[in-house]
Amino acid sequence: MPTTAPREQKTRSRGRAWLFLLLCLLPLAVHAQGNTQTAGVIDLTDGWRVHTGDDIAWAKPGFDDSAWQITTLAGDAMIVQPGWRWYRRRLDLSTQHTSMALLVTGPDNTYQVYLNGEPASGPAIRSAWQVFKHRERIVLLPASSTQVELAIRVFYPRMYTEFYSLALSRVLLGPQTSMQARSTLARDERLLSFIPSSAINSALFVAGCGALVLFLLERASREYLWLGLYLVLTAISTIGWIGASSGVLPLAFNNWIGDPLSYLELVAQIEFIYAFTYRRVSRAWRIYEAILLASMLAPLLVILLGISPTVYLLAEGALNVPVAVLLPVLLFVWWMRGDRDAGWLILPSFLAAAGDITIDLSFVSSHLGWTHVARLVQPIYVGPVPLAFDDLADLIFLLAICLVMLLRFTRVSRQQARAAAELAAAREIQQRLVPSAPPALAGFRMLAAYMPAQEVGGDFYQVLLQPDGSSLLVVGDVSGKGLRAAMTGALAIGALRTLAAENLRPSALLQRLNLQMLSAEDGGFVTCLCTRITRDGMVTAANAGHLSPYRNGTEITLDSGLPLGLTADAEYTESTTLQLAPGDTLTFLSDGVVEARNLAGELFGFDRTCAISSQSAQQIAEAARNFGQEDDITVLTLSFAGAGILQP
Repeated sequence: MPTTAPREQKTRSRGRAWLFLLLCLLPLAVHAQGNTQTAGVIDLTDGWRVHTGDDIAWAKPGFDDSAWQITTLAGDAMIVQPGWRWYRRRLDLSTQHTSMALLVTGPDNTYQVYLNGEPASGPAIRSAWQVFKHRERIVLLPASSTQVELAIRVFYPRMYTEFYSLALSRVLLGPQTSMQARSTLARDERLLSFIPSSAINSALFVAGCGALVLFLLERASREYLWLGLYLVLTAISTIGWIGASSGVLPLAFNNWIGDPLSYLELVAQIEFIYAFTYRRVSRAWRIYEAILLASMLAPLLVILLGISPTVYLLAEGALNVPVAVLLPVLLFVWWMRGDRDAGWLILPSFLAAAGDITIDLSFVSSHLGWTHVARLVQPIYVGPVPLAFDDLADLIFLLAICLVMLLRFTRVSRQQARAAAELAAAREIQQRLVPSAPPALAGFRMLAAYMPAQEVGGDFYQVLLQPDGSSLLVVGDVSGKGLRAAMTGALAIGALRTLAAENLRPSALLQRLNLQMLSAEDGGFVTCLCTRITRDGMVTAANAGHLSPYRNGTEITLDSGLPLGLTADAEYTESTTLQLAPGDTLTFLSDGVVEARNLAGELFGFDRTCAISSQSAQQIAEAARNFGQEDDITVLTLSFAGAGILQP
């Protein structure tokens, strides 16, 4: 973000008392060294002749500059324009100490000093990418000369002049040691505003890296990703403009890295808010994010199109308003509707963007002469250390968000521990719902395959011997997943085993089981296929919303009633009775086979299921899993060998 003129004035005005104290102590320190004096310092701010353009002949001694305009550095800084500019004046050193020097304060790498027509060592005109804002340079004067013609050749890059008020601000003449001491003090004054800001933003950067590490450990917690990106981007962006304003970093760092990243950090903030509150970003916010991403090219457009800094910063401030105002309002609405997580973020979200808006407003106000508004960004001093408003806002934000994330992390950790315990219990129950190996039945060969999904589901099957020597084969699927589904399945099996002792017909058993499921609170519903198989291969089945079985690769048509646990009025019938011949195979499966889905979103479907229904249970289950498993897969195959034959 471009540096503001009020920010420079505030640091100098508030630090004046401390500088005065340091200057008072300076003679004592210098006296101890034995060579330094502070007397005889001359301010060369006034009396310059100035001319636009560039001609190296203007550096020559004896050049007639009488036609040039007379100006002061302070006054000329108010009207300076991009491009070349020369300053000239004559110095009389006859009464001065032989070891004299100039202390030049201005944008570094934009000017070159000539003494009696010869370039002085030190200052130089370099690429616009290497320009620093207002730094100090010591220029040693010739020891043998009593008259010096001083010329300063300046090139002001267009990309910085208006935004940063680039201009030579001061030239002092005095003893070399005195100039060096003043240069050190001026440098320390500049750094005085950079050090606290860099410390705060370093903390933001470290916290952001910590959040990114947490995201790598918890990939499902996207709020850690966006919070980490926001903190890292904010730190880099703020360091960019405060470093540029204090002369620590080149201005190009802020223009091409710091300022564009300020738009990207707004996108990260929006994504964090929505991820933290488990909401999907709306279309309106997506459009706004696209505008922010496009605005990252704004510095380039400012240079190419010559947009004024006032217009640019008004637009930049306006782009901050939705995040600074609408997001807190939106969070407040969500909080009023019962979202506790949203309430935690109201204050941090406001602080995150308020600093940027205030800085932009202050900069524009300084250009328009609204001094009372420009004072909004005056720093708060803690002893000699200035704390800028935006840095203070970032510090409070960091503390607030750390507290919020700590509370969130603690709560989520408890929930995860509870979920892990529930999952372990559900898996234990699941092992009882789905036997590891089917029982042996005389005359039949039974094979089973069970492939659970990532979560514990409610698939179950049971083979129960009846008092008359027949067997009940029951396959079911409870709605939902997790511990509740497993508990519902356990309830269904418990009731099923009790009812099986009464030697009920499949339809009557489903009718009674339906009433049992209705008596359970929040038990969900259960699809269930109940099949009675006699020793001689007679099959009678009743269906409660489950997938029909297959006989030798052909689907058996069954009348299907409602799933269990929905209504007491559900009726179940045994419309189909069939006789198995030796070699016939029955295949029972859960909907995890049919509902397998590949990466393209295509379902495995009934046609593929029918095509492989005559294969073994393991082959059917693996085919569905390889296609794209989304739910538990349960497959049973029952082959009839003949009455009285015990199959292995």
